[in-house]
Amino acid sequence: MALHSYRPQQPRTARVRELSKPTLVAAGKDWDAIRVEASIGLRALRFLEVRGIPVGPVLCDQGSGQAYFLIPPGAARGWQQEHTQALGEGSWIVLAPPGWEDGLLRWVTDPADSSAYTAAADLTIALTAATSGRHQQVTPRGRQHAKRQL
Repeated sequence: MALHSYRPQQPRTARVRELSKPTLVAAGKDWDAIRVEASIGLRALRFLEVRGIPVGPVLCDQGSGQAYFLIPPGAARGWQQEHTQALGEGSWIVLAPPGWEDGLLRWVTDPADSSAYTAAADLTIALTAATSGRHQQVTPRGRQHAKRQL
């Protein structure tokens, strides 16, 4: 009987945590992404935070004014949400290392400090609220949230 050492699999976004410079990375294997206008993404992010829903890494490209939510691999298949673009297998995105301060890429929710992913179902609800104006009716209950800028 052969002995095999068990090595728990790191969250798939762990590879993002290991980047040392911005790198073009293929979506669809380790993660998928949802691209959305930065202002909508910020409203969706606040919607999730106010409800205490775990949020995965969120990247902002200040040059294009777009935000990217990392979601589980395969979740982009069948994604149908207005004002967004699903990036799955066959798509590429430039990701910055955690804590990156140079250039136009910024992590709004850093991969080193966040959940592995944002659940696609939670993101769908948050984006719907962010684009419909319902997010303005939500206020935190007994929690202070730092203002984030995309």
